[in-house]
Amino acid sequence: MPTIIPWLAIEDLDPPWIFWPLLLIGVLSSVVLRWGKVQQQWARVIVVASLIALMIHYLLWRSLATLNLRTPIEAALSILLLAIEVFMMAGYSLQLYLLLRIKNRRPEADAAALAVKSGYYQPWVDIFIPTYNEPLTILRRTIVGCQALDYPHKRIYVLDDTRRPALRELACELGCEYLSRPDNRHAKAGNLNHALACTQGELIAVFDADFVPTRNFLTRTVGFFQTADIGLVQTYQSFYNPDPIARNLGLEEHLPQEVEIFSRHYQVLRDSIETALCYGSSFVVRRSALEAIGGFVTESLSEDYYTGIELAAAGYRLIYLNESLSAGLCAEDMTAHIRQRQRWARGTLQGLFIASSPLRVPNLSWLQRLAHLEGITQWFHSPLRLFLLLLPLIAAFWGLVPLETTLRQWLYYFVPYYWLLLSTFRWLNGHSRSALVSDIYAVVQCVPLTLTVIDTLLRPFGRGFWVTPKGSYRDRYHFQWHLAAPLFVLFVLSVAAAVLNWQALHSRGLLLAWVWNLYNLVILALALYCLTERPRPDPYDWLNVQQTVELHLAWDQTTALWGRTMRLSEGGAIVHLHQALPPSAMGVPLTCRLLEAGIDLSGQIVHMPNQTTLEIYFDPLTPDQYRQLITLLFCEPNRWQWQKAPSELQTLWLLLRTLVLPPLIRHWNPLTPNLQATGWHRAYSYPQKSER
Repeated sequence: MPTIIPWLAIEDLDPPWIFWPLLLIGVLSSVVLRWGKVQQQWARVIVVASLIALMIHYLLWRSLATLNLRTPIEAALSILLLAIEVFMMAGYSLQLYLLLRIKNRRPEADAAALAVKSGYYQPWVDIFIPTYNEPLTILRRTIVGCQALDYPHKRIYVLDDTRRPALRELACELGCEYLSRPDNRHAKAGNLNHALACTQGELIAVFDADFVPTRNFLTRTVGFFQTADIGLVQTYQSFYNPDPIARNLGLEEHLPQEVEIFSRHYQVLRDSIETALCYGSSFVVRRSALEAIGGFVTESLSEDYYTGIELAAAGYRLIYLNESLSAGLCAEDMTAHIRQRQRWARGTLQGLFIASSPLRVPNLSWLQRLAHLEGITQWFHSPLRLFLLLLPLIAAFWGLVPLETTLRQWLYYFVPYYWLLLSTFRWLNGHSRSALVSDIYAVVQCVPLTLTVIDTLLRPFGRGFWVTPKGSYRDRYHFQWHLAAPLFVLFVLSVAAAVLNWQALHSRGLLLAWVWNLYNLVILALALYCLTERPRPDPYDWLNVQQTVELHLAWDQTTALWGRTMRLSEGGAIVHLHQALPPSAMGVPLTCRLLEAGIDLSGQIVHMPNQTTLEIYFDPLTPDQYRQLITLLFCEPNRWQWQKAPSELQTLWLLLRTLVLPPLIRHWNPLTPNLQATGWHRAYSYPQKSER
């Protein structure tokens, strides 16, 4: 087929110079990825332009030379596959365009914070902690963290939607306000609206029951509200426990949290056109703005998202501050993880049916509406990923060829585009995720999310609000059979397809389908590994907090032992000593001083992986010790540092290693708390009055 531009030639790939533009783009992009930063405009322009050029190059080839129109069924399948690719690329192109407009809010936050620190601007802030049956130990941590905020004019309210006498006692004990209501109408949104009517602070900060702010949270956010049209400031959300997929793969030390990509990438893109999402916690909102729109939106399960939409429609600006100023608990097992995503999917898709839809409310620009539409339709990626799992099976069992190409064309059109896509993916999203890991997340949840998407489109309001359970722990492995069953069926069928298709590899289309199926097999195997829940016998999350330690053992109080904490939690510490201890130190009581923080604790040695590494568990803490320790663990400014995702090659190595050596048979890590060895199963080291 002739073409005007030689570089886009479909048939004639013989002249060697035809590869020069691709080589130039590849070299230029590699230089930028090596020496440039995503914060630099020139670097983003080069990478985005390269991606767009190769994307157009690829799509022209796909649409002009690869469609199989021999039979009606093959034509439908081939066109459907192309339509899926176009749909995904359209959303990605919008993201690339927004990437050219991103802003850095930190200088703005620095300037605004000066008025707060000096006392010039310090409005009253009501801090809402909505709760529905979360463990009191988690709530205690959050309340203490809110009380540690470096801000004078604040009131803290616990919004109890389960009307627990024990929680009322806890609020009284800690010195904060307690609010409840007679019913649970409209779930979390109704709970917040009830508190809105009972309080009067100029600003409202909201933290979920498991989110603990750093001491400078209000200092960094309140100053923005000196500008009268700012209605809401959303901050970055960090999590202090690993997500269950990374944990079950045994890669929690390598892979950032799954939702990090949303905070580091998608929110930054949306903030470029001031349409960042409010996601329910760690935000500050102007009371008068909320009252102007009638309070938090109650029509959708995603009350946070659509409240932000209504604020924007009312003429208020939504600002996203890309700083880690709080941390919370993510879902702790795969069932909770997927149920949470199902709630998010249903709540977001309900926007297609409610009055607060970003496609219908006034005062939004066309670009803002387009960004919201792209966000809503991202939930359709799960059904599409499921289709891409099934397509190689269709090709194998029915002999249908979804696209026709030659190896030379595939190398010329497909490989350069996907190579650049893979190599730039992590760079563009702030090193929060690799593309391979993204696909594992997509495959693990594609079946239940597909069912949720279909059910929501048919019955958008057929399910109510449900809370993600937090604070659980278990002492043995557990396999999530109900989630694994459909993936296991797909895995078996993919194995059969690989064997069946082996004899037909000479066929142009079936060779590509066989390679595609082989890739799906690897991803499905890893997805099944993700559904094997690893033991979590400790109720605490052990954090990488380093403190100089002075120890005094009970058998010799006059001699000080010096070391440094390697991990620290509310219940204990892992300490590396500068001198060796004999094995007889096991079980010996001791006193422990964390020097930089000035915290004195007592406890005992419960495990010694070697003579210089001690595992210590603390005795029950006094209220003062508890406050000091919580502030140290969770509330110090700059506490939550961003973890960088490994490169695609590093990720490939880690995943292949996991396939060969699953977490189930790996050696025990001596720096991980060994509760099973010690038999230590206390629920919490600080006994609550209300739980005795």
